[in-house]
Amino acid sequence: MSDLILIHGGVIPFVCHIFLIFFGGFMSLSMIFNPNFVKGMGFESVDARFLGRGLGFSVLAIACVFIATLFQWGRFTSFFEIYAVLFLFTLFGFLNQLLMYLKVLKTHNDKPVPMANIIRPLIPLVVIIIRRLTSTNFQI
Repeated sequence: MSDLILIHGGVIPFVCHIFLIFFGGFMSLSMIFNPNFVKGMGFESVDARFLGRGLGFSVLAIACVFIATLFQWGRFTSFFEIYAVLFLFTLFGFLNQLLMYLKVLKTHNDKPVPMANIIRPLIPLVVIIIRRLTSTNFQI
C-alpha cells in the first residue's frame, strides 16, 4: 500500500485518485441506470436518455482506467494523460453549464439551468487541481 501511495506522489493525491474512482463510478451508474438523471439536467426526450447512457458508459470506462492505473495493471502506468482528459472534459462541461446559467448561451428548452448542473463537473475539476498541486511527481 505504501508503494501505491509513493507512486501517486503522496497521500493526498492517492486519496484524490480513489475519490475520482468512486465519483466517476457513481456518476456513470447514475447516468446509465437512472432514467430521471438526464431528465434532471433538462433533457426530457427518450433520445436524450439514450445519449445519457452512452455518456455514462464513457465515464465508466474512465473510472475503470483509473482503477487500472491505481494498481498499475498491464500497460496502464501513466495517469497524467487520463487526468488531462478528465480535466478538459470537466472544465468544458463546467464552462458550458456556467455560460448557460449566466444566459450567455441559450439552453435548448429556454428553462433556467439548475445550480446542481454547474456544481457536478466542478467537483472532479477541483479534485484534479488539488491532486496536481499536492503531488510530488510533477515538476514545475
